[in-house]
Order: sequence, then C-alpha cells, then structure tokens
Amino acid sequence: MKHWAIFGVFIAPWLMILETTHADNNPSRQKFLVKSEVNRAPQISLQQAINIALSKHGGRVLSAQSKNDPGQRPRRHHIRLLLDGGRVLNLVVDERGRVTRTR
Repeated sequence: MKHWAIFGVFIAPWLMILETTHADNNPSRQKFLVKSEVNRAPQISLQQAINIALSKHGGRVLSAQSKNDPGQRPRRHHIRLLLDGGRVLNLVVDERGRVTRTR
C-alpha cells in the first residue's frame, strides 16, 4: 500500500508535467491548448479610432491621443471633435472600436 501512496504523491505529478510539456511541442495537440494571445482582440491604431469617431459623429478633429490609464490594460484613444455650431464632443474609443462619450 505504501508504494501506491509514494507513486501518487511524488511520481504522478511529474508525469502530468511531462505530458503538458509534450503537448506544447507537439503540433497535433496545439489546438487543445489555451493560449492567452489567441483570445486577445486586435487593437486599433489612433488613426483608425479617429476614422471611427468621424464616421459616427462628423466634424473636425481638435485633438487625439492614445492613453494607457493605470488599471486599464488595453489602450484607449481620447478624441475631441468640433461639431457644427461650435460644440465640442469628447469621445473615447476602446481597443475594439467602441465609442463612448465623456462629460
């Protein structure tokens, strides 16, 4: 009985580690592994964010900058538009192209 306990505690975890490393290097098993890079959405550039904001609201661009806020991992683009009638619109475009108004 002691031999099975030793096997279960000391040897079995190493066998699972070796199997996982084998799956990393084996192309036929690659599709079963979850990679964090695959799930990450592609980020849009500042120019693409400006084009999205202009297509939704029109006007002229007063300023545009990209920011990585503390606690906010994805990059966000802050855009200020001058609309007809002199009104200024502040927008934030996230990494997926979603537009939200600020203030």
